[in-house]
Amino acid sequence: MEHFDGRTAVITGGASGIGLATAERLGREGMNLVIADIEERVLATEVAGLQADGFRAIGVVTDTADFESVKAMAAAAIAEFGDIHLVFNNAGVGGGGPMLEPDDMDMWDWTLGVNLYGVVHVIKAFGPGMIAHGHPCHIVNTASMAGLLPTPGLGVYTASKYAVVAMSETLALEAAETNLGVSVLCPGFVRTGIADSDRNLPEHMVDATAEPTEEQDLMRAAMRDLVSGGLPPTEVAERILEAVKKDTFYILPHPQYAPQVAARGARIAAGDGPLSWDI
Repeated sequence: MEHFDGRTAVITGGASGIGLATAERLGREGMNLVIADIEERVLATEVAGLQADGFRAIGVVTDTADFESVKAMAAAAIAEFGDIHLVFNNAGVGGGGPMLEPDDMDMWDWTLGVNLYGVVHVIKAFGPGMIAHGHPCHIVNTASMAGLLPTPGLGVYTASKYAVVAMSETLALEAAETNLGVSVLCPGFVRTGIADSDRNLPEHMVDATAEPTEEQDLMRAAMRDLVSGGLPPTEVAERILEAVKKDTFYILPHPQYAPQVAARGARIAAGDGPLSWDI
């Protein structure tokens, strides 16, 4: 995809972090912006900021885990700007615990609903129309380095991100002879709010009387430390734009993990057991 000015981008999870940084970068390329996010107040504030900066932007409150919500967002995007040319499937949550935890199925349902089915919903809501209009277009799906390397203690998150990589690979093969390009973003730690994803927990999972355990507090503090030392979202946004322009499939903003990814492939070929992501 080479031309951006006057074209339209849809960005889920676009009111913060990588999504917002990418929206700002695509806006500077002249794109119309459809910002989808579940956090209504934050969305309104950030879209107003984009508009104040001279960008053509609308915000649509969207729960990507709900297909009807995604379809309504797609209808709003098309009604406002017409054909869609770039979709950044970025909404996601960080959640989960050990695989043998017996009482966390609500966490599995929520995390897979956003991280897995959210991507499916957006692909199905936009992909066919993007191919049908015939112009060069692109879908970028956000996975994680945890989608290429196993991460003990984060079973559902790891499973969801492996699935996003697999879906992206399959979509790229299926769309190879069309006008639709596909990329999958697999970053390590980036300065986002993912360590506080539970701010968006469904109401039935929120227990106002429950105090976090000491272990939970320590895990969250450790995650915040890792995230705070990560790449700035603006740097990741530059890599995304570069990948879309060059039709690069795997977007790996953290090259220091490439040897671990290569080692995983070698161990699979040899039939050896897995190694965890050494962060």
